[in-house]
Amino acid sequence: MNIAVLIKQVPVSNDVSVDPKTHALVRASSEGMVNPADLNAIEEAMLLKEQTDGKVVVFTMGPPDAEKALRDAMALGCDESCLVTDRAVAGGDTVATAKVLAAAIKKYGQFDLILGGALSADGATGQVGAMVADCLDIPHVVEAQGMKYDEAEADKIVAVKKFHDKRLSIKCALPAMISFNFGCNEPRLATLRTKRAAKSKPLVTYTNAELGLPLDEVGIAGSPTAVVDSFSPKAGRKATMLSGTPAELAKKLKDLIEDEKGK
Repeated sequence: MNIAVLIKQVPVSNDVSVDPKTHALVRASSEGMVNPADLNAIEEAMLLKEQTDGKVVVFTMGPPDAEKALRDAMALGCDESCLVTDRAVAGGDTVATAKVLAAAIKKYGQFDLILGGALSADGATGQVGAMVADCLDIPHVVEAQGMKYDEAEADKIVAVKKFHDKRLSIKCALPAMISFNFGCNEPRLATLRTKRAAKSKPLVTYTNAELGLPLDEVGIAGSPTAVVDSFSPKAGRKATMLSGTPAELAKKLKDLIEDEKGK
């Protein structure tokens, strides 16, 4: 089985700069790491690779230094990687980003399954995976806790979700896209040997010239949404002491919550 995994390089800390014009994070200004939920997606890919003797290719879009995130992913067992880096696609919203990633997947080759993290640690929109699936016209399941594959039904995959106190099993025809919740499994760790091996694994770089997307469909120009402001929340603490009977305390707490909602 050929598996694609979408990852994102996110800042290691909150100490990042913001572009004063676009209000977007300047990702090249801070140290990056693989988005935590994407590590869970990589682990799911590794488990399926071991079951099916498949191949895993990891994709990302970002500045040139996003290569580090791809090398880190290959150190965890991914076989190949693809980096889309181009000023033309920079600063795009989730719609434009999904178009670019879908085009990169199409250009790279045929995949039976596409995986990714449900949310990123920086934007946390949870939109890109579903949008990539829409661009590729394939079914998708979001916020999965795991998946099961039966070789007796080789053209299908079962995604497992939690809903309140229930577990749902959703069977999808392949190819499909599944995004996984952070913490749904325990990602394996890279070793010194696998880190060394990752340095020589294939890494393909695409620019928009190779993808051939119209310039008005990518980057800021191709984004139907825009960040209008970015700011750090004001830090502060406030405590209110409540007294009374249990019924009075419940009413006072309810009133405080309603007051905060109205602000």
